[in-house]
Amino acid sequence: MRQELAERFWPADWQERASVQRGASRAAFIGMLLLFAVLLGGMMPESAEAVCPKNTNILADTLVKTCWECMFPISLFGFTLTEVGEDSTRPAVGPGISAVYPPQLCGCVCLTPYLCVPGIPLGIWEPVRLVEIVRTPLCFPALNGITLGPEFVFEGRGSANTNMDSSDLDFTFYHSHFYIFPLWAIVGIAVDWACVNPSAVGDEIDLAYLSEIDPSWNDDLLALILFPEALLVGNPLTVAACAADSLAASAGFPIDPLFWCAGSLGLLYPTTGNVSESSGQLKPAALAMSRLLARLARFGTEFYTAGDGPLICTDFPTGLIVKSQYKYQLLYPIPNVPAPCCQPIGRTVLMWGMGKMVPVIGEDFVFLLWKLQRCCLL
Repeated sequence: MRQELAERFWPADWQERASVQRGASRAAFIGMLLLFAVLLGGMMPESAEAVCPKNTNILADTLVKTCWECMFPISLFGFTLTEVGEDSTRPAVGPGISAVYPPQLCGCVCLTPYLCVPGIPLGIWEPVRLVEIVRTPLCFPALNGITLGPEFVFEGRGSANTNMDSSDLDFTFYHSHFYIFPLWAIVGIAVDWACVNPSAVGDEIDLAYLSEIDPSWNDDLLALILFPEALLVGNPLTVAACAADSLAASAGFPIDPLFWCAGSLGLLYPTTGNVSESSGQLKPAALAMSRLLARLARFGTEFYTAGDGPLICTDFPTGLIVKSQYKYQLLYPIPNVPAPCCQPIGRTVLMWGMGKMVPVIGEDFVFLLWKLQRCCLL
């Protein structure tokens, strides 16, 4: 019936003409949509890419942003003097080289084991290192955001967002920079002058490590040559043991024998800049910083400084990271203040890192590293 009415009131040539017009209208409409999409795409901002933050002035503002309460707790004569809300650490004790001094004294300058210059066991946290974790190669937020050299030199050596084959996994890559940063010596406060430990640094800032020139920082297989024990700790049992390390770091300091764990941050192996989670997040950045410390410990450039008893006189390389001798403060983009503003390796970011990043312009991070120094104060 409908077909008969259409043929009666709408001749065939009209129907054919209308069909052509409908096709032309549909094509014009699709063309307009495509043009609008192109114009809209041109007006929309490009996908978020790693950029080097400018005018950061981190070094110039260090005295203002530093949380000086991180130097606590301080111990003398084998007793903790004050903690000021910071995590408790065992006080330093002697006797050092001396064979006759009680734990409340120490002797490191000795003619014989029974004839030593008496000293006082001192335990204190010192701000000695600065660590940058950045997405852009040769980007230095601590140096006012300068960028050295073209980025194309490092193409293929990691990027801000490196998605693996599985859509459920998202990995990112960070570059890292390690500064010798004796903050107390820079501002004229001397502590190491009265201790005889050999790892004391001078009073100058020095850029000691660049991941951009380390070919094993972005290659997990190449890093395996430096850390062959990764083959032994990469199993479900050792990974499950990291739960205890996470709990210990949340309550105090991590467990040093679990050297492959970084608490709630993840695993220290592989010791590269390839870390899980998306780019610009504080948790993977803190994990990359922890892996850098593990790498420098293997290189023999990071010394064990928290020894006491007979070891209080010497600082020495260990080859493995000693997690309990470190804690760190976030300086950039949003500093961790007020106290308690320093946290040990492995503590969950839920306790200290909420709201500490700024989208796009604040997705690179600078950490001030505090290190426990136990020595014999003469």
